[in-house]
Amino acid sequence: MQKVFIDVKELEKRMHKVFGITEDVMIENAASALESEVRKALYDRNAVRAYEKRPVYRTERPSTSSAAHRGTVSSNDVLIVCGSGNNGADGYALARRLAGDIPAAVYAACDAKTENCKRERDAALAAGIKPVSRPAFFKLLTSVAIVVDCLYGTGFHGTLRLDVSALIDKINNASCFRIACDIPSGIDKRGAVSTEYKHRPLAFNADVTVSMGALKAAYFGDAAKDFCGIIKKYGIGVSALVFEEDAAADLYLLEADDMRLPVRTKKSVHKGNFGHAAIAAGEKAGAAIIAGSAALGFGAGLATLIETEEKATSRFKLPPDLMIAQSFPKNTTAILLGSGFGRGRAEAFQNVCAKLEAYKGAGIVLDADAFYYGDIVKLLDVLSKRRTRVILTPHPKEFQSLLKLCALGDYTIGQLADDRIEIVKKFSARFPHIVLVLKGANTVIASERGVFVSVEGNQSLAKAGSGDVLAGLICALLAERYGAQDAALTAVLAHGIASQRFPCSYNLTPLKLIDAVGNLMNESQPV
Repeated sequence: MQKVFIDVKELEKRMHKVFGITEDVMIENAASALESEVRKALYDRNAVRAYEKRPVYRTERPSTSSAAHRGTVSSNDVLIVCGSGNNGADGYALARRLAGDIPAAVYAACDAKTENCKRERDAALAAGIKPVSRPAFFKLLTSVAIVVDCLYGTGFHGTLRLDVSALIDKINNASCFRIACDIPSGIDKRGAVSTEYKHRPLAFNADVTVSMGALKAAYFGDAAKDFCGIIKKYGIGVSALVFEEDAAADLYLLEADDMRLPVRTKKSVHKGNFGHAAIAAGEKAGAAIIAGSAALGFGAGLATLIETEEKATSRFKLPPDLMIAQSFPKNTTAILLGSGFGRGRAEAFQNVCAKLEAYKGAGIVLDADAFYYGDIVKLLDVLSKRRTRVILTPHPKEFQSLLKLCALGDYTIGQLADDRIEIVKKFSARFPHIVLVLKGANTVIASERGVFVSVEGNQSLAKAGSGDVLAGLICALLAERYGAQDAALTAVLAHGIASQRFPCSYNLTPLKLIDAVGNLMNESQPV
């Protein structure tokens, strides 16, 4: 996993204090990183196509040799949009580095204000870079290969000015490759996109975002996912490891290597060695069936559907590997409550909660409809104090209800999206021994050990039943006696990575997803 920071100002101050690296050196290194990406986009179309396959977060080293990258170029290959601060200074420095080698032009969307920006602007002009007017910029935009966004960077907050919104909208609709310097303009440090233009959220729509020094939390907001493209991390004077040394991360970016998929290494075993997952079936028993199938497919030794409503499962032709019971088996090692349970069944929910409290050794997953019952607050208090392995898996609307029931705030869905890192931390402070999995375009996992984000899931998961699969995967790992955090991280990663097996975003179904998770496991097993 990689460290992620909401703000890197203190890290940049340390660069000067400890290593003597001044702002002008950092600006030059940022310009070098941007130049490297410009050259790759101009001359290495294979690299660009590789970027487009799937999100990749990796550390890069600048490659700026003119001899290595020089090719046949047309006039006005690169347009650089500069702001008034240090992000604008990065843009002017990039223009200076390209001058005489790659045709480039600069459009100053704002007058230079900081001394760094003024100095770099003057240096670019001295190198022969000519600024263009707004009408000239729009004319060039019809034929340019690359546009580089150096408007705002990490200092942006609020909404874009109307003239800047119109500018970015034009760029987004041009047939060019787009590179953002540090953070695409229009995204604030929380990852919120607050500007609406033509009735849609608006920010610079980058193909590549060049992250300077460290990964920022801004990249991992749900709204930001549509605008950041591929995120490439470059050093700005020292390696990322040194830059981030001893700094406490605000959250951590999960990677495939953080998965601990279940592996059966011993040969003399039986089904009881791998736990018994019990799934409460209610009004919409199909959700429980999907979750039970996912649990079995992810390694649980047994899976039983517990009918909390008479003949809850009778409407379905059940998979023969799922068992049915009216009460929780004595050997239950993990319980899932909420998936398809129904919202108007207070008495039934109370009865199940009372039974949950009796299974002191079993891991517990609470999902979906469970977050609309007031009794969940008492249950969470009991389970948290007991330090039971408990994982909650709400989507934003369900989390909104849970927060209100717990008297932790009456948030709008927009507030939850914009401030979710702080809000999940607030929830974890209230229930320190419970793991929260907040689903979304990027999934956030919060526990007493920190906040983690998974970006692996894609839009194919926007399908009824996908969340039930995730709940079943988590239940399986708890049944197999994983710790709560390891179960949450592994299941979320497996769920997201499996979704990438479907190139068409429309045709994924829950059962196909379960099969894809199974294939992922098969590939990981030792021969």
